[in-house]
Amino acid sequence: MAAACCPMIRTATLLWLGLALAAAPPSCLAGAPPPVHTVLFTHIEDNTPGGTLGSIQNRNNYLLYRSRLIDMALLARDYDISWSLQPDWKILQAALLYEDAALMATTNDKNFLRYLKEDLSAVIDPHSHEGSGYNYTDVAHLLDSLGVGGSTVIGGHVWDPSLPQFQEWDRYRVPVAGEHFPWATWRGDILMGSGTPDHVNDPRLSGVWRPLDRDHYFEHDPGGNIAAIGQYLGTVAGLVDLVERSRSGQVSPSCLLTTSHAVPRFTRGHADRADRGPARFGFRQADRLHIAGGRLAG
Repeated sequence: MAAACCPMIRTATLLWLGLALAAAPPSCLAGAPPPVHTVLFTHIEDNTPGGTLGSIQNRNNYLLYRSRLIDMALLARDYDISWSLQPDWKILQAALLYEDAALMATTNDKNFLRYLKEDLSAVIDPHSHEGSGYNYTDVAHLLDSLGVGGSTVIGGHVWDPSLPQFQEWDRYRVPVAGEHFPWATWRGDILMGSGTPDHVNDPRLSGVWRPLDRDHYFEHDPGGNIAAIGQYLGTVAGLVDLVERSRSGQVSPSCLLTTSHAVPRFTRGHADRADRGPARFGFRQADRLHIAGGRLAG
């Protein structure tokens, strides 16, 4: 399917993500292939780490995920690829509970989230299933409490208003109070990872637009105050496809091409096995496209 196209001037929208997506160079407007702006991200769901907060099982699981996420950030740094970590509430509450002086001594005397962001250049955005009494505002508040707040990305949401899981993204046109922390308020202005349960009806388009309203999600409203970023196919294959479309001239240089791809958690040992691991593959493929002149940005 053809990629949706948005005017190049909207490249500025992507800068809000903090992923160092530079505006297209003048050569783009002179006929060079448009770059493909891509986001590689990892979600941490609201059941992670497993076990009851404060239990030995929960702490052990927290330490495991902590180690895996540090490995992920190191791998992204090795490939010089921007990576967005998008956690839900539980791992953030666990961090507030378990990050002490002894543990932080392993991460430059910082909690591991600050270490990921400040030392390893990871981007941290809120993600929420808005269950268990926590919404996006609560997650943003927890990120603030851990010293890694500031993002206005609504990371991963159910976009289809006909579904019972619809998350009413349009609430965030104005500041929304937290459910768990009702004194906290937050407003998101970037929709990333528009999806559906089990990803059966995820939008497959590329570009940036401002949805008119919940019932006209794909209709652009120039005056809208929330932007949506298309993930295209949401796979490494989709990233390769967009780069090839750009390189072969199938899309106009005036187009802004976007894609995003979820990379799973792993341990570095797993990624070094014969299959090289899906996370390493995602970072490596993006790196190869960049080196090969595939006009990859981000």
